[in-house]
Amino acid sequence: MTTKTLHERKPKPHSMRRVAAAAFVGTTLEWYDYYLFGTAAALVFGHTFFVADDPITGTLAAFATFAVGFVVRPLGAVLFGHIGDRWGRKRSLIMTVILMGVVTGTIGVLPDYTQIGVWAPIILVVLRLFQGLAMGGEWSGASALITEHADSTRRGFYAMLPQMGNPLGILLGVLLFTGISSVVPEDEFIAWAWRIPFLLAVPFALIALWIRSSIDESTSFKKTQAIRARNAPAPIVQILRSYKLPVLLGLGAGLLGTAGYYFADTFMLNYGSQTLGIDYTSLLNASLITAALNIPLFLLWGVLANRLGGFKVAIIGSIISLVLAYPMFALVGIGTAFSVGSAMVLGGSMVSIAYAAYGQIVNEIFPTEVRQSAIGVAYGLTGAVAGFIPFIATLVMNASDGSVWWTGSLLVLLAALSLVSVIAARRFRRAEL
Repeated sequence: MTTKTLHERKPKPHSMRRVAAAAFVGTTLEWYDYYLFGTAAALVFGHTFFVADDPITGTLAAFATFAVGFVVRPLGAVLFGHIGDRWGRKRSLIMTVILMGVVTGTIGVLPDYTQIGVWAPIILVVLRLFQGLAMGGEWSGASALITEHADSTRRGFYAMLPQMGNPLGILLGVLLFTGISSVVPEDEFIAWAWRIPFLLAVPFALIALWIRSSIDESTSFKKTQAIRARNAPAPIVQILRSYKLPVLLGLGAGLLGTAGYYFADTFMLNYGSQTLGIDYTSLLNASLITAALNIPLFLLWGVLANRLGGFKVAIIGSIISLVLAYPMFALVGIGTAFSVGSAMVLGGSMVSIAYAAYGQIVNEIFPTEVRQSAIGVAYGLTGAVAGFIPFIATLVMNASDGSVWWTGSLLVLLAALSLVSVIAARRFRRAEL
């Protein structure tokens, strides 16, 4: 093997750091933008864009707009996955970060209902659709890019970084929203100050764009592109023909990390505040602690994945969640702010193990020529399922007369499905990408 070939297979350290920054900064920005919308939907949009005689109606309309972003994520995965698999991860990632930056910045200057009437919510819904499309293509492109560049001995750590953008983006969004709301009166916050975090997405996007403009495609992608037939079917067609089972296993492998997080965070927030009457602020603080704690934990799980491999780490995470699911709900059953907050921190931390390993797992079960499309579809479908988890958990809680044990069984089910999926997906693992 020549020296030139060695350099092609193993990027120089400074090059790998730039690739890592391109993937990590972009996904952090995407989750920051995505979280801003969810927070604003809960706190502001019902007052500014969905004006109604009944405040609950306005809030429901705002949350429905929030849900639209989840519905179109699989479509974004197909669209940007096609671009990434055919013309390069870099091109796809530049497009997603530009789209997300423009959309989020536009929300920051969008006139409210009193200024343009019904056009305000209509435009907001359209912007949310585009935000969902960008989110659907962002993670898959970043994950494929960084995993393909990484040396096999460090793949677990680098493949974890796009997932770590989730807690960091949420943490940044929480800190900005809480910081601004703490220094600005409530009426001024609702009137104009909530727009500041949205406008800050524009310079953040420009930084991510600058970093991404200087990266290159991986050696494995270049080789695949060189030998691809001109009349090769579209990636989504190839997936439907030959990779349906791996996609389903990829969906299952991601359930604990994605749906489990909504379980431990969104459902707990609602149940603790609405049913148990716990102060909302204390529960938000628990979410903040979870996001901050997950950053060093993700680094730890990434190092562990280098040693054991992503599949083994995800199996360990699933087993830990199986064991701790009922103790977590025992804390919820106590019903105090401290116990429910502790359950949220415990739940968000334990499901992070499987989530941190997810990138390596799905990247290793698909070939390069369809990788971005396939992992994007699997992840997008997982997100679509996860969006219903708080609703399902609430139904189970109500049907069981408030039994935390029946509701805890739902988390056990998610962990079991992920465990079985990860074990089954190992047969499709590719040692070389």
